[in-house]
Amino acid sequence: MKSSTRIFAVLKGSITLLLTAVGILFSSDDDESDDPPLGEGSDRFGEHNFRTGRMDSGTDPDGWYEEDL
Repeated sequence: MKSSTRIFAVLKGSITLLLTAVGILFSSDDDESDDPPLGEGSDRFGEHNFRTGRMDSGTDPDGWYEEDL
């Protein structure tokens, strides 16, 4: 009776460990569908505007585009 209880406890612990490991692996999967598409107004190209801290077309009349040293 004791050996069957031990076997059951080891089996239960192993399954719990396996499910936890699989859960951790799949929870770190990054979904790239939330990334905004590139195009007009994208801050991935253009001139760095130090006033706003973003990239833009370089035509902001109140922006400055050279770092003050």
